[in-house]
Amino acid sequence: MWVDADVNLSDGIFVDAPSEANHISLAPRLTSTGGLTVIHPSGFGASLRYRHIGDRPANEDNSVVAEGYTVTNLGLSYAYGPFKYFVAVENLFDVDWNEAQFDTESRLIDETQPVSEIHFTPGNPLNLQAGISYEF
Repeated sequence: MWVDADVNLSDGIFVDAPSEANHISLAPRLTSTGGLTVIHPSGFGASLRYRHIGDRPANEDNSVVAEGYTVTNLGLSYAYGPFKYFVAVENLFDVDWNEAQFDTESRLIDETQPVSEIHFTPGNPLNLQAGISYEF
């Protein structure tokens, strides 16, 4: 059994830009991954893993923010000879999260002025995967 974690902190800024417009778009300030893994000599295994990314500026003046998220995954497995049977539950707590996020200026037909806002690809909802692998 082991526990692991990786935490990264950063402050990405442009050094030759004015302080009110020196943010690097979408540069993460806090990221972290980690979890708990158990492997038993009988062949059974389990893991509970998380992935986190904090809020981050979506543009240079930080007037639009890309929202952070934390997603947790559960994995169960059984190894028997060269075969490994596994089940994975992704997004265990069914969190609403955005996979890709971009600050994009857009204007609908009935809008007089363009709007700068987050356009995104939604992250996967709670889902179950199962499989068999063969090691040779």
